[in-house]
Amino acid sequence: MTDLNSRQIILTVVLLGILGMLGPIGNDIFIPAIPKIAGGLNTTTSLVSISISAIFLGSAIGTLLHGPLADRFGRKPVILWVLGIYSLAATAAAFSSNVETLIICRFFQGIALSGGRVLSATVARDLFDKERLGKMMSDVMFITSVAPVVAPIIGGFTAKYLPWQSSLVFMAIFGGLVFILFSTMFRESITSERLDALRLADLWRNVRVTIANHAFQMHSLCGGFMLAGFVVFLSVSANVLIESYGVPAETYGLMFAAVSVCYLIGTFIGGRLVTRQGLGRMIGWGVLIGLVGAVLMLALAATALKTPTAVIVPMGVFTFGLGFVNPNTVAGALQPFPQIAGSASSLTNFIRSIMGAAVSFGTSFFQHDDALIMASTIFLLGCAA
Repeated sequence: MTDLNSRQIILTVVLLGILGMLGPIGNDIFIPAIPKIAGGLNTTTSLVSISISAIFLGSAIGTLLHGPLADRFGRKPVILWVLGIYSLAATAAAFSSNVETLIICRFFQGIALSGGRVLSATVARDLFDKERLGKMMSDVMFITSVAPVVAPIIGGFTAKYLPWQSSLVFMAIFGGLVFILFSTMFRESITSERLDALRLADLWRNVRVTIANHAFQMHSLCGGFMLAGFVVFLSVSANVLIESYGVPAETYGLMFAAVSVCYLIGTFIGGRLVTRQGLGRMIGWGVLIGLVGAVLMLALAATALKTPTAVIVPMGVFTFGLGFVNPNTVAGALQPFPQIAGSASSLTNFIRSIMGAAVSFGTSFFQHDDALIMASTIFLLGCAA
């Protein structure tokens, strides 16, 4: 479906993978620093954790905007706007004087960072379809998953040795560098904009057509439940491991990175297998592996075993399965919609983001003296997937 040569395809995959890092960089550097940020703003870790819910809520709203805008104005201009807003919001958050301002800034950062997922998937759908699309999405997410490995390590050490604002400053710098990359190296993936893409009647028709599609529904919900399981870990694990289990911030960063390595391995293996096994079979295996990890975590939590290993090892199994599920459910959701890939990408990512935001917000009301609430929620989400 594409006239790009192999070198251009590789460059595009790398650029899209880096674009997808907006989310992991925006969250995974921040999370190890939550206790230090709470101290810097003279507030509680629970209130700072609400900013994670805010970023997912902003992400859910942003996903509805980026796709139609990219269909109307082209992929590159919208990508550049997203990167600019991301950096500005991170900079404003670094100057927050209270937790309320931090939450508001993170909300706007969430609107921007959702563009990383939406627009990388949209460009991939412009270029490929079917299993080749699944492979490209796996390759893109493999590159993206380098960020969750590196970011929590950076976050852990900056939380220990630098002021609480350092994680947010790092995000702003990252966004600026990626802006330069896309300005100079990215080639627009559509030849003409759709002038009707922002007409309300056409938007509503696209939404109805997309939502009514059974394949879209099943792939979006399955991927959403599995991704929400990871969001629970994202939201709660710092409270459990750092606050309750006494794990140092830099050690927590290394543990989080180990979990992310499992996702990286999952996307790599999945990308090699999907063209032979097909999307459906890869998703099925991924859900089953994820559920095994969830059952193991719940069993260990039920025995009141308060060790980091009882959380990290099962979560590693879960995220390995997520590496099979996430790229292929995105590919499956977009497959029926080559003409409105931007809108379809927005909708599937909106569903996933709103599910993650709801679960993250719900778990913020519980005390996390151990891993039982986290493990129970991840188990239920794995069953739902």
